[in-house]
Amino acid sequence: MTSIERTAYPRFKRQFTTKELIEIYTPTNSEIAFAYSTTKGEINILNLLVILKSFQRLGYFPSISDIPLKIINHIRSHLKLKDDIVLSYESKKTMYRHRTAIRSYLQVKSFNQTALHLAVSAVNESATVMDNPADLMNVAIAELIKNRYELPGFNTLNRLVRRVRNLVNQDLFKLVLSRINDDYQQRLLDLLDNHPVEYRSLYNNIKQLPKRPTRNHLNDLIVHLIWLDSLGDTKPLLADITAAKIQHFAAEARVLDASEIKEFNLPKRITLILCLIHSAQVTTRDNLVEMFLKKMRLIHNNARKELELIKQRYQETVEKLLGVFGNVLYLFVDEEQELTNIEKVDNTNILDLTDKVEQVNQLFITEGGAEHLLSECEEINAYKGNNYLPLLWQFYKSHRSTFFRLLNALRFESTTSEQSVVEALNFILENQSKRGHYLKNTIDLNLEFASPQWQKLLFVEQGNKTKIVRRPDGSLCFFLLNG
Repeated sequence: MTSIERTAYPRFKRQFTTKELIEIYTPTNSEIAFAYSTTKGEINILNLLVILKSFQRLGYFPSISDIPLKIINHIRSHLKLKDDIVLSYESKKTMYRHRTAIRSYLQVKSFNQTALHLAVSAVNESATVMDNPADLMNVAIAELIKNRYELPGFNTLNRLVRRVRNLVNQDLFKLVLSRINDDYQQRLLDLLDNHPVEYRSLYNNIKQLPKRPTRNHLNDLIVHLIWLDSLGDTKPLLADITAAKIQHFAAEARVLDASEIKEFNLPKRITLILCLIHSAQVTTRDNLVEMFLKKMRLIHNNARKELELIKQRYQETVEKLLGVFGNVLYLFVDEEQELTNIEKVDNTNILDLTDKVEQVNQLFITEGGAEHLLSECEEINAYKGNNYLPLLWQFYKSHRSTFFRLLNALRFESTTSEQSVVEALNFILENQSKRGHYLKNTIDLNLEFASPQWQKLLFVEQGNKTKIVRRPDGSLCFFLLNG
């Protein structure tokens, strides 16, 4: 039974504002004139106008007891009738005569066989692309309102929708079953039987949920995807069934256990299993990508933290280098001042300069020598500008084999005519077993989509050739997975 709250079937609100009562339920002069020309007596005038305004709002005639008292009081007050005049019909004939008059006044037809045929046709057409009973009921309601038909009772409409939906689904189930050979059919049915080792059906394994984004869980999910793919390509078998219906069938199968699925007839049983497998294949791929992105985010965050730690460790070195450089500057500043006071440079001055150079050299030796100081300068320069990319490899390398398995388990396609990323992915898959420091660019690999920081890590100039570095404190695979 579809809940009325989930549909567009019109109902009275529980609470009304004064503005709503005035704008929606106040009879117009022409409506009042229609009432006085149709019936006699204050009670019947009130009756007719109340059910008229109710019908205008709902599209059907509600039960007298269901009409809110606020609406009755508002209309009675507008007509300036006495409070002791209540909404009631002494004769059902009068009520039916009023309803007929209202339909004629509003030019609305009663629900008949023609209306039933329109509703069935609309639901039948929509049921091939959607499956939610509430949505199908809304389609029927819209079709009836469009053709100016009175709406039937909610239960009548609900039974109609469910009957038509069931017929459409049974046709789809039979169509799917006709596409499957006996061997594959038996293989699917075997999923419902208890596994002799696990003491549970493999059907429950299809519904496996993702876990925390760890390397082991990522490996487990890749294995799960490979198993799901081994159950067959479901797309051709589910052709002509919309994604919405597949998703609905899969959701139905997901909440049922194997014993409950066995109670369905064979066509429905097979179709629900296939839809669940298809949904699991799609969802598992989505979960793999999401888990991968979370791992990559963690790797980047770790590299950023490592960069901050390096900066902190190098702070003492920076202060030392600045001290050495400051002492050198003091020596040369003093020498420059002395030279400006001498018009002619003689041998004595040359000896003084040599002495200054020796003093500079002694400063360098005290701190480890010029080469050591230069090396420290280069290390600091390597991490300037917050470039943490060279540090990614140490956090990525333990995941390398897992990410390659991920690449092999998924199929990548470009959504545009640009194929450079796909070609690069294929290139690294072909070279995943290489152990050399450089990769040979045999297909004129285009990596222009890489950022300048990545370009510095990926390429090296040797003579007149540009080579791709397989693992420049990172890797081409890592870059593409980050791409």
